[in-house]
Amino acid sequence: MKILSIIVSSLLMITAFCSCSKDEEYEPQHASAILNTLYMQIVDQEGKELDYVKLLSEDKLFVVGKTTKQKAKLEVLNYKDSKVVGLSVELPDTKSMSFNSDRTEGQGKTDLELEINGKKTAVSVNFVFSSSGEQNIIGGSSIRIKDIVYNDKKVIPTELLSVYSIKIEQTSDGTVVSPL
Repeated sequence: MKILSIIVSSLLMITAFCSCSKDEEYEPQHASAILNTLYMQIVDQEGKELDYVKLLSEDKLFVVGKTTKQKAKLEVLNYKDSKVVGLSVELPDTKSMSFNSDRTEGQGKTDLELEINGKKTAVSVNFVFSSSGEQNIIGGSSIRIKDIVYNDKKVIPTELLSVYSIKIEQTSDGTVVSPL
């Protein structure tokens, strides 16, 4: 009986160690300049901005990263004479990045799920990475948002001072994303 207990305990420990493999951990792409701030203006069918504060307090507006399964921290901000919801988009996992031969340029994506009033929209945010390749330069790399894809449609967000912005319209046909 004691031998059986030792074998079962050993198998459980091995299973626990195998399930905690480093291969499954999220490791964001590192860069000295990270340009992943996204502002979203969300409007209804009449073009009226939604009440973000109310939606957030009722947990009816959120963004979840599919890699990390974490809700993004959303905040309501004033931007260009209107209210927007701002977030830092999670960076692509280093394992999902593809690079050129000298690793000075790369690209990757992050998949998100946006939920507004119970309506879910899958969104992919594509990033580009660039590095000077010079070993003597400290802080010579950057990763930034390139474009956003939803429902097989590509949108290039408006960029102003390293902040990217989009407009999300809830229509009778679904959700429409466009540059802000």
